[in-house]
Order: sequence, then C-alpha cells, then structure tokens
Amino acid sequence: MIQGRTFPLSSLTAAVSAVLFSGVSVAQENHETLIVTGNPLTMTEVVIDADQLDKRQANDLSDIFRSDPEVAIGGGSSVSQKIYVRGLEDNMLNVTIDGATQSGNIYHHQGRLSIEPELLQQVEVAAGAGRATNGAGALGGTIRFKTKNPEDLLRNGERFGALVKGGYYDNTKGYKASVSGYGYLSDKISALATISYSDHGNFKDGNGQEQPHTESENKVGFLKLVGDFTESQKLTLSYDRREDEAFRYHRPQWVPSRKNAPINQEMIRETITGNYQFDPAANQWLALDVTLYNTDTSLKHIQGPWGDYLGEARSYGGDVRNVSTIGDHQLTYGVEYRDDKGSLGSPIYGSDTDKGTAAGVYLQGDFQLMEALLLSVGGRYDKYTLDESKGSSLKHSGFSPNIGLNYEILSGLNVHAGYAQAIRGAQVREIFKLDGAKSSADRKEEQAQNTELGINWHSNGLSLSATGYYTKVKDVVGETETRPRELTNLGDLKTKGFTARAGYQWDALRAGLSYNRSRPELNGQPLNDDTKGIGTAIGDTWVADFNYQVFDGLELGYNGRFVQRLKDVATGYDEKAGYAVHDIYAQWLPLANEGLKLTLTVKNLLDKAYRDHASYGNNGDIAQGTLEPGRDIRVSASYAF
Repeated sequence: MIQGRTFPLSSLTAAVSAVLFSGVSVAQENHETLIVTGNPLTMTEVVIDADQLDKRQANDLSDIFRSDPEVAIGGGSSVSQKIYVRGLEDNMLNVTIDGATQSGNIYHHQGRLSIEPELLQQVEVAAGAGRATNGAGALGGTIRFKTKNPEDLLRNGERFGALVKGGYYDNTKGYKASVSGYGYLSDKISALATISYSDHGNFKDGNGQEQPHTESENKVGFLKLVGDFTESQKLTLSYDRREDEAFRYHRPQWVPSRKNAPINQEMIRETITGNYQFDPAANQWLALDVTLYNTDTSLKHIQGPWGDYLGEARSYGGDVRNVSTIGDHQLTYGVEYRDDKGSLGSPIYGSDTDKGTAAGVYLQGDFQLMEALLLSVGGRYDKYTLDESKGSSLKHSGFSPNIGLNYEILSGLNVHAGYAQAIRGAQVREIFKLDGAKSSADRKEEQAQNTELGINWHSNGLSLSATGYYTKVKDVVGETETRPRELTNLGDLKTKGFTARAGYQWDALRAGLSYNRSRPELNGQPLNDDTKGIGTAIGDTWVADFNYQVFDGLELGYNGRFVQRLKDVATGYDEKAGYAVHDIYAQWLPLANEGLKLTLTVKNLLDKAYRDHASYGNNGDIAQGTLEPGRDIRVSASYAF
C-alpha cells in the first residue's frame, strides 16, 4: 500500500480501489477486503479487518487467514502454526506488527509468530517481492499486522468506553475472556488498555481422538496511547506482551515418539513501538512517518531432553520515511535499520550468541502519466552483517529495483504488470540451533525476482480478477543434509502460480469464490515438509465465502476451504490427500445501541479428519505431524458500555 498522504489519482485507481474485496465486488465495512491501491507491483493486497476476525471468533493464525487461498496455515496446535504464502514459509517474508519487524526465528518445530487476534484492527497481505517500501528481505512478500486504536472502539459521541468479552470453545473445552478500557484522557490524548486470558485443553481431531499435550494457557496485556497534538502531528506509543505456558511436546507439531517427550515450556513476546507522523496540509513535500521499535521473544524449555534451555531473540530498529506529492505524482523515500541479537543458553552446554544488522535506503515513485496509465518505479539498497557465535562473519549487500504499470482499458477494466527484485543477506540463525550448523564462509545473499501480470474487472456488483506470477529466488539458503551440516546456498527456488477471484453483491447477500495454484520447486523438485525455513508444497486451493444480512442486527455467514489432492510431490514423499473444510457463523446484536453482541461460530462443521497441506506430514514413526482440530463450536458474548 502507498504510505503517507493520499494523492489524486485518476478514475483508474479510484474506481477499482473502491470496489474489490475478497471476491466481493463492492467494498464495505465488516468484510475481508481485496484492495487495489494504485500499485501495479503488488496490484492487489488482501486486507482482513477486525469485524471478520470477530465473527470467526479468531483465536490463532489459522482463524485469521482462513479465507485467503494464497495463504495456508499448518501445524495442528496453535503454537505450531506457521504462515505459508504461495507455498513460501513466513521466514521468507517481511512480517511487522504496527511497523515493528518480527525477525526472530526461535525454533523450527513451532511457529515463530505470536499475535492475539483480539488486538488486531486489520491484517494486510502482499504476496511476492514488490515495492521498495515493503522492507528489507521481503523475498516472498510482506504481512502487516495493525493493532486497534482507542478511536476504533469508541462509538459516535463517546469520550470513554469499555468492552467485556467472554467465549467458550467446545473442541478444547477452553475459554477466553478479555476486558478493554478506552477513551480520551484529554482533548488530544486517548488511550486503550486490554487484558486477555485464555485457557485451552487438548484438542480433538476429526476422528474424535484427543491429541495429548496440545493444551495452552495465554496471557495478553496491551496498552496504547495516541496523541493527536495538532491536525498535522500524531504520536502513538504501544506496549504488547503475550505469554504462553504449557506442558507440551518438545517438538509440538509432531505426535509423540521416542524423540518427542512432553516438557514444560514458556514463551514470551514483548513489543514496544513508537510512531510519529507529521503531515502539514500546506506542505505537499512533507509527510513524515517515523517508527521505532523493540521486540523481545523468548522460549524456555524446562528439564527437556538436553536439560534446561533458554532461547532469546531481541530486535530493535526503526524506519524513517517521507512522502512528497507533486501534482498527480508521489515520491516515498526513507531509511531503515534493524539490529538483531539471538542467544541460546544452557547450564549444561553453555551459551551461544549471534549478532546481525540490516540497513537500507529506498525510493518509490508513483507517476500518473495519463489519466488511464499509472507507472510505479523504485528501488532499495540494503546491507547486512552477521557475526555468528563460534562461526563466520558475513557481509552482504545489494540493490533491489522494481517497476510496474497499471492501465485502464475502459471504465471498470484494467490490466497491470510488474517486475520486482528483493535481496536478503545473512541474518541471525534459528535460536535453538545456534549451537549447531554454522554458515559456510562463501555463503551468498539470496535474490528474489518476481514477475506478475493481471487483469481486474468490475461492473454493477460483479467483480473478477486474475493474476499470474513467476517467482525465482536465486541461491536460497538452507541447511545441508550431509554432515558436518552447514548453512549454505542450496540452489534456486522457482514458483509458478495463478490466483483468481470472483464476487458478487446483491442487496444483503455477498458471495465470493477465489482460487490459487502455487508450485514452488527447489532445483526442480517440489518443496517438501523437511525444507525448513523455505516452504512446502500445497495443493490447489479454493475458498468460497457467503454472507447474508437477515435483518438489521443479524448476519449469517459461511466459509469453505477446498484443497485438492497434491500428486506432484518430492521424491520419497507421499502424496497429500485433498480435503474440504466448512465453517459457519451467526452474529446477533439484539439491542438498539448495538452494545451487546452474541456470536456463534462452528469451525470444521462436518468434523473432517484431515492434515493441512501446510502441516508436517507422515514421515515415519518418529516424524509424524498431528491432524488438524475437528469440529469446534464457539460461542461468545461481548458488551460495550
């Protein structure tokens, strides 16, 4: 998305950006949105809003991304979940929370991202290397989580408010409760504070079998202060802390085996973020946006198979950018810096520490060459350093250009094409393997090349879009299979794919259908479940969405996800069975002031026994992934006053 001040584009961008969303043709509030931003590089960004997360009663990453066919979430239990975009793991993406880069990778046997859906105002997904403003190392795209502001919860005319919410999850016999207070401390300063607690037992798969040691206990604290000091100056400060405690398997995405005993685990993530915006209306050259952040993540294994282990990842940095508007043209430029540190300590085996930095400068221009033609062109230069514990010292750098065009053939019909590169140098290694494989001395930076071509059409409530893409990541880095193992360039990763979306709105009914096919291959072989930190192969995916407003205050909805059998797999691996999963919801606001909200959600309605293609498969007695949860009936009630 274009950052900073908006500027007057032609009817090309204005019309299309107003009408596309997740296969539904007229953009409205309260729905997942597919937005055309005037950006021909990543022509469509999927935006998932807070209302959709509320109706799903989202509790983990799988719930958040349920209706995007380009995104798959595997892992079974919530702590094991990883994000895959077009088959590439989230390690290959640039992921931020309110602009704070989430760069640490603690342990490949579980997910590296920890976020509370209750706090989110929206989530933006831009697949594939794209704009220079997407951040350093965005080989496979970017995901931006944005948390709520106090103003997002206040109703018209309110100065203060509070929200109490409670929910029950049938599958895990679990519950979740949260309390939020928000309002204006003065005419210029507002605040939001949220405390959330959830306790879930073991989940049952679609066969009715309880998966032992998949329980979890989560505590979340969130505080945000927003100062609107003048019409042109805004300062935001936030603090987000999430704790997860459980007695779970050492490798939580696997079923029990002789190498996978349960142990006590504690995971904590803390993020502090500050953002300052200065956007004087009288100065078209100045729209300053400054973000500073610090993120600390830790995972503690208590009395595990190798004794006590504490892994910690710390990342601090910032982004300073400005937007200059010149008539119908816009320039976005800035600098970015990140300092990472990873450490692993054990009273038995000692400690190891990696230190790394990433610094970059970037420029992105959007030029309205004529009313029907938008040109976007830019580039960034990044420099990486890494000092490995008892290993190599590496320095990588490179330039990442991009160019794209968006042309409106006729009213409602436009085509777009783009090419973008992105580089990623050596970064702090996986924390729980700091005492393991070192980088080879001749390791090179990874280089992504992404080409996209697409078309969008909308008319009278109907929207259609299609995008084809080809991505190549040269010199992709991974761990060798032979001993002594090391991190080195394994070869070239290539992905060919296609995404199509269709939607229609008629009065109170909204319907959408979307499809994605991605085929990532490493050196000509499909990715498999053991290509750690890179990705995995996923079958063709269809997503159907229906929403119907029965009357004011009552909405019914359906989401279906259909994944086709995957036959094209790597040598030595089994085919992945296809599956269909159905979710439904009903949300009722019985009071005229909409203060009381009652929600019923049924996830996996038909109690399907399946293993998500993004989950670890069945690779023997020792390495076997869990099935996904079966039917889960969720009920919640919230009251705002």
